Amino acid sequence: MSRIVVPGSGLPIPRIGFGCSSLAGVGKKKALELLGTAFDAGVRHFDVARFYGYGEAEALLGAFARTRRAEVTITTKFGIEPPPRSNVLHYAMRAGRRLVRLVPAARGILLRRAQTLIKRGRFSVEDARVSLETSLRELGTDYVDFFLLHEYEPSDASMEGLVRFLSNRVKAGVIRYFGVGTGIENVLRALQVNPDLCDVVQFENSVLSRTREKLQDIRPLMVVNHGSLGASYRSVVASLKTHRELAADWSSQLGVDCSNDQAISGLMLNYAVRANPNGLVLFSCRDTSRTKQNVRAVLEPKISSAQIELFGRLVERGLMPAVQTAHG
Repeated sequence: MSRIVVPGSGLPIPRIGFGCSSLAGVGKKKALELLGTAFDAGVRHFDVARFYGYGEAEALLGAFARTRRAEVTITTKFGIEPPPRSNVLHYAMRAGRRLVRLVPAARGILLRRAQTLIKRGRFSVEDARVSLETSLRELGTDYVDFFLLHEYEPSDASMEGLVRFLSNRVKAGVIRYFGVGTGIENVLRALQVNPDLCDVVQFENSVLSRTREKLQDIRPLMVVNHGSLGASYRSVVASLKTHRELAADWSSQLGVDCSNDQAISGLMLNYAVRANPNGLVLFSCRDTSRTKQNVRAVLEPKISSAQIELFGRLVERGLMPAVQTAHG
């Protein structure tokens, strides 16, 4: 259950991958430490995007992966264009990180202001060409394994020129596969109107969202899921801390201490892996110890398939109705 062979590479890799969206927010030293911890624990797939860290995350991953390129697979994405890199932007980002450390509530204000600097929906052939060339330079590599349209929203506009360009890059060995990384409804729509763009599809899935189930009768070449932890993890943990009798009941049924945050993290990651057969599951983390524990929870599981299945049923009965009500 824990390994998959990436099509076109012949490289068997663990089905748990590391998301690099927050790398630039921890500083270079800590970022390289996180990547090294994930790699040493067994991770061989790393997910990044031109946009992450306003252009800095790819360079951080590149610095780490240069001496390990033959051992890892890399996804990067295009379509969300970060602001041009400059000394002003660099110092503003450093000041923003210091402010958030001192005043965590400032994060939301800074993020809203930062959103005004980026450009979305940049999916022209020229956008793809420039973004790919930049990504290859920042990553320090001459190819990427997966090149995805970031937050793509299908429309009636023809994508024939983009498909032709990306297909030519595949033939040239610059990318192995291309696809879309977006919300599940956009993925489903893209599979209908632009199937040639969808050899690889990436979208959020967790024990609470269960969007992977919507692809039951559709078989892209590769399905990559993210968000198996994140907001869903925080929601599950908060509910179990609030309702201690529920945590005690789950612990009794599962034979797992459900008052332990790391135990819940392991259950959720294993649920996501089980829900995405022959695919990849990503997680992100800023803590080296938790990173190591998360990887080991999947690669060296101490829980059975029956326990994972039961956990899914318990969440469905005990938490999903409340979550659906809160969002409905």
